[in-house]
Amino acid sequence: MKRIGIFCFSGTGNTEIVANLLAEGLRRRQADVEIIRVEDVLYKGREVQPDNFDLIGVGHPVLGFDATGVVYNFVRLLPHCAGKKAFVFKTAGDPHYVNYGASKSIIKIMRAKGYEVFHDSLTAMPCNWYLRYDDRLVKQLYEAAVKKADKISWEILTETARTLKINPVLRAVLKLIYHAEEKLGAKYFGKGLKASGACISCKKCVNECPSGNITMEGTNVRFGSKCIWCMRCIYSCPKNAICPSIFISCVLKDGYNGGFNIQRILDDPAVEGNFVTDKTRGYYKHFYKYLSNI
Repeated sequence: MKRIGIFCFSGTGNTEIVANLLAEGLRRRQADVEIIRVEDVLYKGREVQPDNFDLIGVGHPVLGFDATGVVYNFVRLLPHCAGKKAFVFKTAGDPHYVNYGASKSIIKIMRAKGYEVFHDSLTAMPCNWYLRYDDRLVKQLYEAAVKKADKISWEILTETARTLKINPVLRAVLKLIYHAEEKLGAKYFGKGLKASGACISCKKCVNECPSGNITMEGTNVRFGSKCIWCMRCIYSCPKNAICPSIFISCVLKDGYNGGFNIQRILDDPAVEGNFVTDKTRGYYKHFYKYLSNI
């Protein structure tokens, strides 16, 4: 029986869903799987001991065509482990080719530490930024993720190689966009967040912020400049009290229907997962190739 450790960062729940789906597929194939939150390693003293596992995986969402700084901080903490087999998986709101290279730098760091990263995958999940997907597409993407995770779990156990290729020039351009978004956009977005009068000072946002950007001063919530734009605080607030003052349109005005809010859609038999078909045109047309090739 192989023992597998999955280290996962999930902003608003999509990557955690895929991590659990992978774990289910691996366990069905008699693997022993442990899922470990990246934040527990970075901030709660959880030790990383790769020698305890036959394989390790690192999962992250795509933020600005790359992984977030939280994930970079984690992989830099990984001890050297020559020859340790590893895989990387990521989630994005779009299966487009531009997101293929989002794990390249993470993989490069891991390989420099001796890890043999043999598998790199992308799973499309509901978008939490600017564009709220139709509930039918949310269910369709989840159902596709279930199938994709089952296939990936078999590939991982059999150590079947999978790579995602992207033009290096395009990757360099996307890297510049990432740095602008991560270092500037996220910083100012975070500083511009405000808690409305609906706030009940429950500290949920303070306790769950993955970058430690949110603090309390008495009963008042304060936002700093360490935001990574993951949107967790906004969509997990029980009173919907956190609002941006800049880049306002990036927050879904009708609420987030993916990640940790997806169960309502999955449980609703009236929602059919048939939004994208071979007759789909416009923006969602390219989703059909992704959905039909799983």
